[in-house]
Amino acid sequence: MHTTTASTGFSPLNIHPEIQHRLFTQWQQQRLPHALLFYGPAGVGKEALALELAKLLNCLSPQQGICNSCSACRKIQHLEHPDVHLIFPTPAERNVKPEELQQALQQKAANPFAEITFGTRNTFIGIDTIRDLKREASFKRFEGKHKVYIITHADQMRPEAANALLKLLEEPPENLMLILITESIHKILPTIKSRCQLVRFAPLPETTIHELARQYIPEITEAQLPILARLAGGNLKRMRELSANDVKTLRDEMVELLRRIVRINRGQELLTLLERDTQKRDKEKIMLTLWLMLLWFQDVLYLRSGHTERIRNLDAQETLEKFSNFLPHIDIPAIVILIETAIQELQDPRNLNPLLILVNLAIKLHSLLKP
Repeated sequence: MHTTTASTGFSPLNIHPEIQHRLFTQWQQQRLPHALLFYGPAGVGKEALALELAKLLNCLSPQQGICNSCSACRKIQHLEHPDVHLIFPTPAERNVKPEELQQALQQKAANPFAEITFGTRNTFIGIDTIRDLKREASFKRFEGKHKVYIITHADQMRPEAANALLKLLEEPPENLMLILITESIHKILPTIKSRCQLVRFAPLPETTIHELARQYIPEITEAQLPILARLAGGNLKRMRELSANDVKTLRDEMVELLRRIVRINRGQELLTLLERDTQKRDKEKIMLTLWLMLLWFQDVLYLRSGHTERIRNLDAQETLEKFSNFLPHIDIPAIVILIETAIQELQDPRNLNPLLILVNLAIKLHSLLKP
């Protein structure tokens, strides 16, 4: 059955119809560039739409669009098409087993919104990976109409790998499509950006998040959906992470941590407190805690400015009001910047010690929060 509709462009996925329409129109007019750069926040379907575009370029149906039933569509859906490749950051070759890579691909095929992770191991896209890509791109196509390489987390390319890719972008073989994906476009080389068509992805609407969660995170109950969707901020990956934790308990612990940061007067007490907390939590939980902290202060700002309809922590509004009344003097924009900076530092794979980042944040928060 043919699934293309005029409203969504080319994909059965009900996401980013305006992007789908633009790419579908370019494809119809044979004006698609050889390189696209999808950028925007995590968990909004950049990889999912890239795979749908690979189907569009290789679908065997005589109709215009994606049939989702021909051999090409099915192989791409399962990440088994010999001309469509998903490239993602991995640990160094000596630190990863082939079965781990295969398992990661199977996970992504089952859920295109899933995040590929390798525990606490440092991951990157190295020069050898890009050299292999360039060599394979020069070969004839095996069975498809186009060779498609999807490079997710393209900002994690090593400098030498990015420079090697640049040469391919300058002289691409015929019928090659490169789709780079990033959450941090500022980390992509300007020379690479200038050779790609930039496609910006916005956060998903709450109703779309609900639909996708029902399909890809079935363990979330209907009662949990509204709370988790609001707290995830239009990010399906974060919604999955929140659903795997007791989000209300995590939020309560975050608020209690803020109270203790306000009360503690000595740096050693603060260090002891955070040392104990970081030993109990993995990096993912620390990231979630900081995300909930960021939302908390944003909600205080909405509360004070009268935009209560934008509050994410609606189910904790009473606690939010008490917190705001207790600290009427605080500079919320400055606090938000501090937390956002700490989140960015934690996301940097070179920062292996979350404790140092948290201590630095707590000291600065203490000076801004204390009465």
